[in-house]
Parts: sequence; structure tokens; C-alpha cells
Amino acid sequence: MSDLDRALTISDRLLAWDMLDSASSVLERNLEKHPYHPELLRRLGRVRLAQGLPQEAIPFLKLAIQHDGTVDKKADSPAPLGLRRVADVHL
Repeated sequence: MSDLDRALTISDRLLAWDMLDSASSVLERNLEKHPYHPELLRRLGRVRLAQGLPQEAIPFLKLAIQHDGTVDKKADSPAPLGLRRVADVHL
């Protein structure tokens, strides 16, 4: 398991335990090393949403969509997990 995989697992557990600031710290430290990793960006966006900070979540969610090779970027295509909708709703 890579350091990034461990960080993602740890952040998931912290988020499940409602330890939002700790989850955010773990993700932010790894974002410095992997600034365009879509799963890292998506999870940091989820944490910001859970913290009640949708405006701070938007940039992370948009970057996650941009850098996720599995997302069809056509306007009429739904993004996985509704990330495009979440980002669009909060604009």
C-alpha cells in the first residue's frame, strides 16, 4: 500500500468518525505531493462540504472532475457521484 493509499484510508476513517479537521490535515499534506490526484481532490471537497464550507469545496471538486480520466466532460453527461452537479449548484 502506498503512502497516498494509506492517507486516503486514514482520511476516510477520520471522516467517518466526524474528525473533519484531522481528515482535512491528512489530505492537505498529501495534496502538496499529489496536487492533481482526482480521488484526493474529491475527498478534500467532501470534507469541506461536511465542514459546511461549500464555497471552499467547489475548487477541489472541479479539479477532481478535470483530472479524472473516467469522467465524460460533456455537459449532458452525469459525473460520477454527482460531483459536477454539486460544483454547479454552488456557483
